[in-house]
Amino acid sequence: MNARVRHLDYIEELSIVLAHRWDPERIFVIFTANFDESNTHGQKPTVILAAYVGHAYQWLRFNKKLARLQTAYGFKVFHATDFKGRRREFSGWSDEKCAALISDLTELVRDNLALGMTIALDYNRFMNEYRAPPIPSKMHMDSQYGACFRACMGHLIDFLALRQHRDKLNIVIERGHPNVRDCERIFDDLKKRFHNIDVDILGSFTIERKDTWPPLLVADLLAHTYSMVRAHNAAGTLPAGALQPAKTLKGALAFLELAPNALAELKSGYIRFRQLEIDEWRARKAAKKASSLVGRQPS
Repeated sequence: MNARVRHLDYIEELSIVLAHRWDPERIFVIFTANFDESNTHGQKPTVILAAYVGHAYQWLRFNKKLARLQTAYGFKVFHATDFKGRRREFSGWSDEKCAALISDLTELVRDNLALGMTIALDYNRFMNEYRAPPIPSKMHMDSQYGACFRACMGHLIDFLALRQHRDKLNIVIERGHPNVRDCERIFDDLKKRFHNIDVDILGSFTIERKDTWPPLLVADLLAHTYSMVRAHNAAGTLPAGALQPAKTLKGALAFLELAPNALAELKSGYIRFRQLEIDEWRARKAAKKASSLVGRQPS
């Protein structure tokens, strides 16, 4: 029987192939964003999507330390709903033990990863601002889950731009939600469009389970925690300033609250990007035609 290859083993092997040694500081470092969601059930849900980002060496170090925490606390898979309800692996846990785990996980993320982000999208806003006409010709409309993912991708692409596009981004997203494949379509479409304008920053899209990709558990924790924070904020019981975004530092958390007209901007952005592609295609065609005419000129 063939053993399952760990994703980070692949990264180590890739480094050896390209640099003939394990080189964690090599510029090709791959950023992996681990996504999870909350509040996506019901007929009119508020979708909350969360992700943490780190490069190859950061995730390698993170996974080793996470395994130690799992052993120390005695759990294998972190499901926030089970944790909050003290069910399954968390049955019988005291308040002190739960608080200690949250503290240790928070410290683990803060000290080892590059960036965290979370975004929320209300169903009514999604329908009124995004799904309402006008809809651009040939645009494949996103699901509510997909719209959150696209907004997160925009933030991640800005993050890569700050690093002068030196890196490549891989996405790992949790299996289970019916619109996960919509996110894959969005990723593949963005990857193709960036490739068409000679920007190669997107790598692979992988769908995993928490038991095979443990880093997803911190995204799960973040998504459910943010859900509770928003509930306290709506009830007026949240301390002032608790929802202020952090600066983009190691392990910092960005709250991606959608600005007014941001969903409509997704549609207008599609139009602008499509026009950019058309302009690039016309420029390549004109250059090819000019080159062929030069070749035909008599000597």
